[in-house]
Amino acid sequence: MKIALVGGTGDIGTGFAVRWAQNHEMIIGSRKADKAQESAKAVLQMIEQKGNVWGTDNGSAIAASDVVVLCVPVESLPLVTGGLKSSYASQLVISPVVPMSYNGRFFQYSPPPEGSAALQAKSLLPEGIRIVAAFHTICAAALQARDRVLKADALLCGDDIEALEIVAGLAMEIKSLRPLKAGPLEASSLVESLTPMLLNAARKNKIKDAGIRIISEREEV
Repeated sequence: MKIALVGGTGDIGTGFAVRWAQNHEMIIGSRKADKAQESAKAVLQMIEQKGNVWGTDNGSAIAASDVVVLCVPVESLPLVTGGLKSSYASQLVISPVVPMSYNGRFFQYSPPPEGSAALQAKSLLPEGIRIVAAFHTICAAALQARDRVLKADALLCGDDIEALEIVAGLAMEIKSLRPLKAGPLEASSLVESLTPMLLNAARKNKIKDAGIRIISEREEV
């Protein structure tokens, strides 16, 4: 697949590129094409040139892709969805975007009027675009360490069964990451809000590269 990492020059975009570049064509997007191209070169160095990674502007990255991952802060979400509406056709959109703020004492969830970042993205994208909320609680540093085996779960929210299966497949390409369905897109606020909670717990308890895993306490027979 051709996967566009919109605003993908940061830590999370780099992590996805490192993990998926051997199996997919990774297109790193940025407002400035030259910045994206430099980021692509850096990723290729990280993976020892073993993969297909290139960079361009966000609009071109979206237009060339099958899957779009929104690697932007929530403030930039309108710019890369509604602002680039003409670049979208039939792509599957993945939103790991978390609307949160820091009040000087702790991180807190700060959803937009639509109820979640994923629902806001859906309201701004062309009708018919499938969207899955996913990867909110996956540590970017752990993603960038391509040989590291992750212990976490990836919680997915979406309304389209095929889209959920595609995203689950991408999750399973990341070593030991387990995809779990967490409800329809309407439930995405519940998953997004786990990120500030995770950051607060990690900060207060000095836990590095924190993640979330759901376990069963039932004894297996």
